Amino acid sequence: MAITRPRKASATSVARSRHCGAASLAVLLVTATAAHAQTWRAQPSLSLESTLTDNVGLSPSGEQKADWVNQLTPTLRFLEIGAHSRFSGVISVPMLVYARTSENNYVAPQVNANGTIEAIEKFLFVDASINISQQFQTPFGARPNELSSATQNRYTAQSYGVSPYIKGNLANNVDYELRDNNTWTITNGAFTQGGGNAYTNEIVGHVTREPTPVGWSLEYDRTDYAFTEQQSQRTAIARARAIYQPDPAVRVFVSAGYEENQLTFTQENGATYGVGIEWRPTDRTTANAAWEHRFFGTSYRVDFAHRTPLSVWSIQASRDITNYPRQIASLTPGSSVPGLLNSLFIGSVPDPLQRQTLVDQIIRDRGLPTVLLAPVSLFTQQITLVESLGATFGILGARNGIFFTAFRSRNQPIEGADAGDPLNVLTQFIDSTQIGTGAAFTHQLASNMTFSANLDWTRTTSNDLPGASTRQWLLRALLSRNVSAYTTVYAGARFQKLQSTVTSAYDEAAVLVGVVYQFR
Repeated sequence: MAITRPRKASATSVARSRHCGAASLAVLLVTATAAHAQTWRAQPSLSLESTLTDNVGLSPSGEQKADWVNQLTPTLRFLEIGAHSRFSGVISVPMLVYARTSENNYVAPQVNANGTIEAIEKFLFVDASINISQQFQTPFGARPNELSSATQNRYTAQSYGVSPYIKGNLANNVDYELRDNNTWTITNGAFTQGGGNAYTNEIVGHVTREPTPVGWSLEYDRTDYAFTEQQSQRTAIARARAIYQPDPAVRVFVSAGYEENQLTFTQENGATYGVGIEWRPTDRTTANAAWEHRFFGTSYRVDFAHRTPLSVWSIQASRDITNYPRQIASLTPGSSVPGLLNSLFIGSVPDPLQRQTLVDQIIRDRGLPTVLLAPVSLFTQQITLVESLGATFGILGARNGIFFTAFRSRNQPIEGADAGDPLNVLTQFIDSTQIGTGAAFTHQLASNMTFSANLDWTRTTSNDLPGASTRQWLLRALLSRNVSAYTTVYAGARFQKLQSTVTSAYDEAAVLVGVVYQFR
């Protein structure tokens, strides 16, 4: 069985930093658990899924090959809460075996874990994170939402983060925070040609006087990042804010600052200025909006979130620069179903251990996905400008539940960046727009039987190449039954289709059965 492994990088400072970061993170996790654990909960499980597909490689008409795919997945969910630490996460290791196309056998690790240690009480803290996920090279290619479809468009992305920081309070309602964020990113895929490993360092801090009703804030944010054997790029901005809070629920501010940005072939410096407002009428509703003039033009961010006892709503809109390591280190806002359920129950179940147990049980019993449809993070060594709009809605009743998401995301290269990067074989598709919508529905037929269905649709168009576009959609339906307190069996079917002017079209149909056992 082939196991996906990182490509060997040259002996550069980036590579050395990557190994040091991974080792430091491992030590941090072990030390925190041993030294500070007060409450620890671990939930191991094991699942086996068997799939019969008529097009295992998602090949065009006339080239389809049927196959029988078996997937064994050990999973560990954990949560630790101590007096000076908190760690949580999910680790799963899907192992896939193909009956007819054994060259497709592989392991697809998936990890999402993070935590915090209070090293010096009320002063020094350390955040740590690990994110290993299966990503897609391009939104123009196949992007199935399950692992049994063998596609060359899929690769493994790894992100390891360690962030020591200090924070505290001074006299006269003044507080401060200074962080040193370190992120090591590793990609496993032939398209990177050995240049997919990166190290990112961000120094960010602020000194803030809380408004009573007038306050102020001084802020600084500098980010250096470089891929293996590539010159480092840097973005840095310093701001001063004047804050006014006329009401406990409303806060407004104006800002002015200066930025220095060293890109691959250009340097962009200049003044910045902006305004913003924060509104929190109740514990259930928050809204924030900010606008700023930057070197690339307008930068903005709008966030709205609302929850009721049965539903969660969120809307996000933004326009800002970013880079691939930053995107891959975190989930798209609103795409995490556990996160949505956690916010839904935060008022009714205040204890985090009990709430995590309830969230895990609902996802398992109702056959919900853990991640909703989201835009593809484009692999590029450039700093890119991303303009995005997304909305998520979820409602959970006694027998029915539905989670809906929709998004629009446009990626553009920043002027003066290395548009001809030879390591980026997808350069011509960076300036592109992704539109998508997805829905997950679940209905409890009986106390131990649930029907669930997922429908995803996406369209990607190139803004550089006229007529270059890809459309794809997927429908999946499952019937699951709890046969005991520890065992769930399920059966289902799926159909997916892709139409494109830049890659081969395909359609695929499959049936599947599976069993999940929870160790207690």
